[in-house]
Amino acid sequence: MLLYYRILGVDETAGDETIRSKYLQLVKEHPPEKDPEKFRLINRAYEALKDERQRVRTKLSGFGSYRFWKEALDDLVATVGSERRSPGLEEIVGAQTKDNGRI
Repeated sequence: MLLYYRILGVDETAGDETIRSKYLQLVKEHPPEKDPEKFRLINRAYEALKDERQRVRTKLSGFGSYRFWKEALDDLVATVGSERRSPGLEEIVGAQTKDNGRI
């Protein structure tokens, strides 16, 4: 969600009117004909933050939340970097052979 605030260039404490006025300013600066990707990002951010109710909904969903993605990335890095790992196919086949005497 912090990313949306950064895209619009407003503070997290910004109200509906501030967010709307900044959105309109950015849309004028980055029309879809000139920069379609930037325009799409601006619209996505505005849709997530356009009113208090939508901001709460976005925050609860977690998908716009910096904290959500940071925790997910930290979990991934910890899993990949740890000594523990999932057994490979060779280990599974070896264990199966040892237990059953055949594959």
